[in-house]
Amino acid sequence: MPRYGTTGRIAIVFAPTVVDPSKPTAAEIAAGTNLSDHVTRDGLKTPSSGNTIDAADIGSRFNKTAPGTYGGDAAEITAHRDSQGTDDLAWNTLEQDAIGFLIVGRAGFNQDTTTGLGSKSGAAKAGDRVEVYPVTVISRAMNDTGDNETSKFTASLAITGEPEQDAIVAAGS
Repeated sequence: MPRYGTTGRIAIVFAPTVVDPSKPTAAEIAAGTNLSDHVTRDGLKTPSSGNTIDAADIGSRFNKTAPGTYGGDAAEITAHRDSQGTDDLAWNTLEQDAIGFLIVGRAGFNQDTTTGLGSKSGAAKAGDRVEVYPVTVISRAMNDTGDNETSKFTASLAITGEPEQDAIVAAGS
């Protein structure tokens, strides 16, 4: 089973509408904004923590637990700013209160049937593996300045519904 790196391959799209997050269509993804060339290499965070329930009983010295709730963590995107306001794609897309779907193709789009790998700028096609997060942008804030650093910002996104981490792009429009 070959492993792969995401750098230069991962596709990150902010789409306005996805009818069925478990089966987003190529057209829904194409209608979104591809942010892949704007997000920093370590700039995508899609956490999902889990909680446990105390299930211990007096009959054992072991403190047993059971699964509880999960999720509730904000996703984050750290992206570069562009000096031309009209070209500042990530900043203009991830405005506070923007509602949409964060679609992540970690192996890229247009995934090859032999290798399973695609590209960040390819068009999504039926059968591609993706993650779909229904989101609302909570806030966006400029990052601290630094020597030899580009101007960057971080957007925090509320994950407003259960994410589909094993979604498959569906045929159709």
